[in-house]
Amino acid sequence: MLKALNFIINAFSLSNTFLKGNKIRSALSVLGIAIGIFCIVAVLTFAGSMKKNVKADLESLGTNVIFIEKWPWGFGGGEYKWWDFLNRPEASLRDYNLIQQRYSNQIVRDIGFECGASGLTIKYGKKSTTKSRLMGITAHYAQMNGIAVSKGRMFNEQEEKSGKNLAVIGSDLALDLFGNEDPIGKSLKIKGLKTTVIGVLEKQGSMMNKQADKGIYVPISYMRNFTDISSGRSSSKIVMRGFENRPPEELEAEVTRLMRGIRMLKPTDKDNFALNKMTLFSNQLDSTFAMLDVVAWILGLFSLIVGMFGIANIMFVSVKERTPIIGVQKALGAKNSFILIQFLYESVVLSLIGGMAGIIMVWITSIGISSAVDFPVHFTLNNFLTGITLSMITGILAGIIPAIRAAKLNPVEAIRS
Repeated sequence: MLKALNFIINAFSLSNTFLKGNKIRSALSVLGIAIGIFCIVAVLTFAGSMKKNVKADLESLGTNVIFIEKWPWGFGGGEYKWWDFLNRPEASLRDYNLIQQRYSNQIVRDIGFECGASGLTIKYGKKSTTKSRLMGITAHYAQMNGIAVSKGRMFNEQEEKSGKNLAVIGSDLALDLFGNEDPIGKSLKIKGLKTTVIGVLEKQGSMMNKQADKGIYVPISYMRNFTDISSGRSSSKIVMRGFENRPPEELEAEVTRLMRGIRMLKPTDKDNFALNKMTLFSNQLDSTFAMLDVVAWILGLFSLIVGMFGIANIMFVSVKERTPIIGVQKALGAKNSFILIQFLYESVVLSLIGGMAGIIMVWITSIGISSAVDFPVHFTLNNFLTGITLSMITGILAGIIPAIRAAKLNPVEAIRS
């Protein structure tokens, strides 16, 4: 055991000496490996982070949620036949009120309504913006969508029905209009109408609720001052949430029954509404992320192959230059395995250095992106181990043929050369 350990240490010691003596060559040979590992680990890291963030958003909304809208989301592949949906009516406040009267509370847990409008002038003092989206909602809609108030409060059901001139604003909008000033109790103007701010939302910064950061929420009855809710031209949706311990198909069947009855559709008529589900979004994301992973592996493997040939070429040159030394080593009793381990070790070390360089670049990029934008990037242990494993495999593949050739050299011919 001690003899074997001493054998390996001597082989590694000689290899380190030759690596240090060719620093420039060693540095150039690892560049391709670094690029390849960076491509693979970076895409795996960012795709995994996006998937984790989106799934967190979906969990906050709940999986048993259906959005009743005019337009389907268009996930699931195939042709999006927009012309079939163009003449559909919007999900209206009338639909919402009738559903409230008819739904089964054994199947439906919550129901909410949203109607949106864009391009309206929101003003406070000398500051104003037209980039904020105004949304009229029912009292429990924000809670159903995982939107929490960080300061102040959400308007209640009585204030919603009476059409109070109240508003809950997003964190970015609060910063844009009020700066460091506390907006609670202050009045801003929406299209010239005085509106009191009673709450500020927690910063969302997520894909699903990103618009909430610059949004402004008002009671649905107050929204009538800014858009004709009953016209069918405003962008609106009904949200229905079922119980988590019940099958999603049960909620979908209930919603379909209610909407077909409210729209007075015949048995042979097609649905003139869309039931958009979180599972559609989640499934589309899974296929998108899977495609991203494939693209990352293809690009990364091409770079790794280039890097592998680069290291293999360096190793062949190294064998050529060190042929007399190999001959002397073998003449002094060095075994083929000793020579083989030397060159394999050098190849793997070069590849690992390149892999570590690529991984460090991904780690630094992850920190930079997480700090610069509101998107947490999760650099996981699995991604690190993937990069290291690929580096080692690449090093072994790049060095195996040169190492075998060096190990099989005839000592007499090697010394003469």
